[in-house]
Amino acid sequence: MKYFLRGASGRAFEVEILEKGEGTWTVRCGDREIAADFRDVDRLGQYAVLLDGRSYAASIEESDKQHLRVNIAGASFGMEALDERERAAGELVKDRPARAEVIKAPMPGILVAVRVKAGDAVPPGGAVALLEAMKMQNEVTAEHGGVVEEVLAQAGQAVEAGQPLLRLKPA
Repeated sequence: MKYFLRGASGRAFEVEILEKGEGTWTVRCGDREIAADFRDVDRLGQYAVLLDGRSYAASIEESDKQHLRVNIAGASFGMEALDERERAAGELVKDRPARAEVIKAPMPGILVAVRVKAGDAVPPGGAVALLEAMKMQNEVTAEHGGVVEEVLAQAGQAVEAGQPLLRLKPA
């Protein structure tokens, strides 16, 4: 099946995923073909991933069916993922309604900074907080953007993966 991915920066990718066997896949992205092996570690979004013979630990959090936060090797990426059917259906809708958003901690750690306050406007992909996990600092960003409705966590607070940090309402 083909998937259309768009990162918070606006960069877009077309990816085709072909199942070869249980947990074994071929991933095509442009001219590149990658052998992939995915194993669900805990049924909570943690995966062991083998890409072209290189091993990675990854976590994937779904904020909804199309919006993902992927954490791999200390980096965090917000992605919108649509399959062929969802993309075709989305093209039929000209004006998409604005969406509310709950921004969650992508991993457990210490919230180093909250960079916004209630009433602040946040653009799509805008940084809203800084989270320290495993001695690395990770920016937490908004997927859709909006206006900060409520700040749910404070700097210096220990947070769990998936814990709500902020609530945004449509701009």
